Amino acid sequence: MSTRANWFPRFAARVSAWLFYRVDLIGTVPSNGPVLLLPNHPNSLLDPALVWAKAGRDVRFLAKSTLFDGPMRPVLVGAGAIPVYRRIDDGVDVSKNTETFAAVSAALADGDAVCLFPEGITHSTGRLETLRTGAARMAIGAERTGTRVALVPVGINLERKTAFRSRVTLVFGTPFSCADLVGQAESDFSGVVRALTDRIATNIRRLLIETDPKRDASTVERIEQIYASARGLDDNPQQRLARRQAIAIGIERLRAASPERLEAVLLPVRQYDDRLKRFGLRDKHLDWQVTSAGAIRFAARELLIAIGLVPLCIAGLVVFFVPYWLTGMVAKRTAPERAMLATAQLIGGTLIYALWLTLFVVAAWRLGGTDAAIAMGVAIPVLAVASLFAIERESAVFDTVRAWSINRSRSATRERLKRRRSEIVDVLEEVRQWLSSESTANAQHSSPNAAKVDRA
Repeated sequence: MSTRANWFPRFAARVSAWLFYRVDLIGTVPSNGPVLLLPNHPNSLLDPALVWAKAGRDVRFLAKSTLFDGPMRPVLVGAGAIPVYRRIDDGVDVSKNTETFAAVSAALADGDAVCLFPEGITHSTGRLETLRTGAARMAIGAERTGTRVALVPVGINLERKTAFRSRVTLVFGTPFSCADLVGQAESDFSGVVRALTDRIATNIRRLLIETDPKRDASTVERIEQIYASARGLDDNPQQRLARRQAIAIGIERLRAASPERLEAVLLPVRQYDDRLKRFGLRDKHLDWQVTSAGAIRFAARELLIAIGLVPLCIAGLVVFFVPYWLTGMVAKRTAPERAMLATAQLIGGTLIYALWLTLFVVAAWRLGGTDAAIAMGVAIPVLAVASLFAIERESAVFDTVRAWSINRSRSATRERLKRRRSEIVDVLEEVRQWLSSESTANAQHSSPNAAKVDRA
């Protein structure tokens, strides 16, 4: 790496991604050589953290120049970030982007991985926004100087992007090249840049679940969960992504072609979910086949583990309730928009928890001296992480026990719910076939017109 990253930004990125999200990773980044990483940008400063944490190599990021003027400057400089000067930022001299392009060209020539967000903004639209041309111009510029660059599209798919410990599917796509366009750059540079920008957009879009976050995102997720559970499909991230992409497209097409059919799909889904909620069940619970012996072994094992973990859970809840509550409250009041909320939670939480730790360390020092303060400084972070995962584990155990007891006492209810789930999936299959036939009919209808145009 031409500018060696300081260990702290790298460590902070990995810890942030590990703590804030449950990451499902698809694909890899070339382990060496010049790479241009091109992700969508739904979640502000957490997006670079995710990419860097999972890329498997150091990455240099382009960051808006205004961030270098604030408290983030030491982190950005330590990470080897490259400032980019945007027209939308007040008081910025965009002529300095000449330096930006030169820095990117030098980094790629040295074999670095460089990441920039081609949309140029962070947003919450749930879709890929119109791309700026900077990524294409940088790639073409590097190729013209003899640097063969691997362009890697990246898809960041967030289920609940502002929710702590929610799932994100991060996709590193197949690397592609722009070498075939370089020969045209001399005569039509603008046209080449437009063509490559379109190619970049196409490759990124293949990795995304594009859907309205307020209207359809949760519906897409829920329909896929019902379908996968009814069909007994593995929770493979790549297959799950493909299913959700198909469902998102299907919902949009159905809404445009036949809103009444869409409602015929969504109504039984809502009714099914209401019944699941009424009985405290989830899809996976309907398929459990647990013997009495298996239940006894599970209970014996978990009781022994709970002896150690339950006190840890209680300690974590007691010690960290205040900073957890404060973090949520401060983030909601300070984040200007939804795309910034998770970043506000991360930054605010870091500061609030650091202050909380300091209070405990100072109290320990006042009461027990230096040794007590050092011990407290080690114990509090360990308790924070250990109790977080203990609470998650014991919550899952409690959920399992509760669901098993309901299954045992309400076997008839479980069977009725399973039948209802199967009926929903049958409707989904019928709709899929209908959409497929509609597409075929439209294609056949348009082909004579296409032939007339060709003859003309």
